[in-house]
Amino acid sequence: MNGWWFAAGCVGLYLLLWVFTARKWKIQALALVERRPNPGREEFLATLAADCEPDIAEFVWTIFTEEYSHWGVELTPHPDDDYLEDMPIDPENQSDWFGDFCKAFAVSYDDFPDWPRDAATTVRNYARWLSDGRRLLARSAA
Repeated sequence: MNGWWFAAGCVGLYLLLWVFTARKWKIQALALVERRPNPGREEFLATLAADCEPDIAEFVWTIFTEEYSHWGVELTPHPDDDYLEDMPIDPENQSDWFGDFCKAFAVSYDDFPDWPRDAATTVRNYARWLSDGRRLLARSAA
């Protein structure tokens, strides 16, 4: 019977941790909403026009809109959001997004240039990196 109490205690502690963490993340998302403008889709795409092609801006809008929707607040991506600092996003998600990008745009995962070490992890820099990498691969294939 002692094993059941131990298991119940572990589950209870996990649930408490999950509740407190989810609350902290929601507060972080609300703070971001109050700190900067919440652009609509067209405004977001226009803001990224100088940094990447429209299809990449649309891709970036889609992935970040889906990511931000988890926090239960009216929050849309902003080009200057640092997605690893401003939001509680798992750094591993960047690899998932990149894999989705490679499939959607038929580019080689292995041939793509590395993320610049000194670049901030902003939405704008992510879009620019995808765009620059795709152009580089297209030039080398020609």
